Amino acid sequence: MKGFNDDYETFPDFIHGITHEIWEERGVGAALKRYYADDVLVRAPSGILTDNTGVTAATLATLNEFPDRQLVGEDVIWRSDDDSEHVSSHRLISVMRHTGGGAYGEASGRLVRSRIIADCVVRENQVKEEWLVRDQAAFARCLGLSPRELARRQVDSDMRQFGEPRFFTPAQDVAGTYRPFIAEDSTARAYADGWTRIWGGKEISALQSLYHPGACLHVSGGESRNGHADIDRFLLGYLASFPDAEFCVEHLMINREPEQPVRIAMRWSLRGSHSGWGAFGEPTGAPVYVMGITHAYLTGGRVTMEWVMVDEVAVWKQIVSATLAQ
Repeated sequence: MKGFNDDYETFPDFIHGITHEIWEERGVGAALKRYYADDVLVRAPSGILTDNTGVTAATLATLNEFPDRQLVGEDVIWRSDDDSEHVSSHRLISVMRHTGGGAYGEASGRLVRSRIIADCVVRENQVKEEWLVRDQAAFARCLGLSPRELARRQVDSDMRQFGEPRFFTPAQDVAGTYRPFIAEDSTARAYADGWTRIWGGKEISALQSLYHPGACLHVSGGESRNGHADIDRFLLGYLASFPDAEFCVEHLMINREPEQPVRIAMRWSLRGSHSGWGAFGEPTGAPVYVMGITHAYLTGGRVTMEWVMVDEVAVWKQIVSATLAQ
């Protein structure tokens, strides 16, 4: 890999390795300076960071609250344009104990498990742009809260610190140099088309052909859904909450490797209003933007395993904020 750390033979090794250097090995500032650009853009449902200093501060704050944090890497789905630019979608589980005070309140001593997917654009050993989605609903439930309760606490905290609630919307985005990639692959396109029919066209029957009858979906809150009927109920919860939502595939890539299922990473978005009864309760009319990242494993063209990563606490923050402003 041109311009990359010689300690890592492959790009997935690099992604797993620098994560370990930053967090478990406590490289923090020095490692972030080495592996993240000074003007890095990190977009997450909770907000956007536009420089290395902000990323370092956020990392230190998390370690103060969860000092024993371990990041268990599950998979890296990736692509390369040439020897110098690589794009990764890194799925991992954060396992840690809440032993310090911070954004999640006073130390509770509770064990927290939460899944994360991070999409990174890397050039010559440095992350230039990142899209990061964490399952904060799992955080909430591990800490004995509902996602809505945690969202309300975060809104109150934001109001005290900044005078307004903080969450990411496209209006706050900063232009980067990376251009979205959509894989020219029949399987990847069929997968994205299936999602577009369901999430964009509200054609729920499309799940029959997209998913294997025994498919397992890992969803927000650290929960799973199994089989067509269970998946149907999960989909209805979202679609009913945001019936006018527009769905967009932002990024799509696919890996085919020996002794592996076909693996797809897709970043996507929903834009609409909280105008129906569903997974997010009584409709409020709040405008909502959802940044989502999904990993899927396919066999014979059908999904057997899928990870649907949405930060439901950030969705609730938008709903709570709009309600308080009324």
